[in-house]
Amino acid sequence: MKTALMVLMIVLGIILVVSIMPQDTKSALPSQFGGDGNQAYFKPKGKQAFLGKVTKITAVLFFINAIVLLLLDK
Repeated sequence: MKTALMVLMIVLGIILVVSIMPQDTKSALPSQFGGDGNQAYFKPKGKQAFLGKVTKITAVLFFINAIVLLLLDK
């Protein structure tokens, strides 16, 4: 069981890296913190929207998997 979860952790980590790297590097910081705040009102389209969803879902699965592995280790 732990081996399968460790393999899943590696796969999720690779998916996270692959989904984060091609995303645009626009700053998400508001303008008072030095970012370009006006970009926050526009929703991403196409590839950016897909990569954003994949990143969010994979990150949640990654952290759930990490918690399960931690609980199995006890």
